[in-house]
Amino acid sequence: MEKIRDIFITGCFTGLRYSDLSTLGPEHIDLDNGNINLKQRKVHKAVVIPMIDYVPEILRKYNYELPKIPRYLFNDRVKELGLKAKLRQKVEIVRKKGKEREKRIYEKWELIYSHTCRRSFCTNMYLSGFPAEELMRISGHKSPSAFMRYIKVDNLQAANRLKELRARLAK
Repeated sequence: MEKIRDIFITGCFTGLRYSDLSTLGPEHIDLDNGNINLKQRKVHKAVVIPMIDYVPEILRKYNYELPKIPRYLFNDRVKELGLKAKLRQKVEIVRKKGKEREKRIYEKWELIYSHTCRRSFCTNMYLSGFPAEELMRISGHKSPSAFMRYIKVDNLQAANRLKELRARLAK
């Protein structure tokens, strides 16, 4: 489970897709500048991603090559980690099927999978105030509309962000 956790954390702090995490190797690591340099597999776009927070330590631990774990197994195990972490908040998901709307309640841990890393990275960096245009260069998104689909901000987060902004402006 430690390997699953390490891959998940690396994804959350780099925004890489699982396909890129699973092929990340020493040839992509620029130790002099503290960056990951690679061409994304899905869109063939070159990106430069700073190795922040836990990423350098995790990559060093694995000789700059993350463990190879099949995506289906990673997705099963990362849900187990979410359950162990007690991510039991209720989340309502509404799916549209034609004119029908189907509502279903999940616990948060049930919704975690490999792409959660990328969405979390984009949302967390965006909420921290990092400019969307610059973040898109790191994540490799081509259009603002595609990027904004990754930003998951709930009502409370939006309200708190506005309060923080107003407090800064009042100073």
